Amino acid sequence: MFGGHGYIRENGMEQLVRDARITSLYEGTNGVQALDLVGRKLPEGAGRLLRRFFHPSIELLDGACADERLADIAGPARDALHRLRQATVWIAVRGQADREEAGAAATDYLRLFYLTALGVLWVRMARAALDRDDDFGAAKLATARFYAARMLPETSALARQVTAGKATLMELPAERF
Repeated sequence: MFGGHGYIRENGMEQLVRDARITSLYEGTNGVQALDLVGRKLPEGAGRLLRRFFHPSIELLDGACADERLADIAGPARDALHRLRQATVWIAVRGQADREEAGAAATDYLRLFYLTALGVLWVRMARAALDRDDDFGAAKLATARFYAARMLPETSALARQVTAGKATLMELPAERF
């Protein structure tokens, strides 16, 4: 957008980019957040926090899949949620026995979780957009269909990566780095 100028002080964008970047430092890197998710949040209250996401999401997606106007959006989101739930159980079982298993899966699990959560949110937005008869509603539906068709398929690969285990990550000795 700024051509050869890049982010310069004259237009204020430089400050916005700098300010936005600092939020990742305040919150910690994605790796730290991923380890916190599998190490603290997932086991807390025997999965209580996750159930607060899973149960309403299942209900929403089951209802949306029954609506033929939303099935092409809700179906992929429901499949992604199923994969996320399976990956969650895998991490809970394997991670309890070996913390390195949970750590090896953490980053891919975080990505799987956020892609799935956004898929659920797009279903909610699409359901609300059905009540609109305007360009805004049509754009929301088109974007939700794009997300379901182009972004949610990544959850298949991520689920396989989560459940691949730590062996290939830990195979190479440290002195070979």
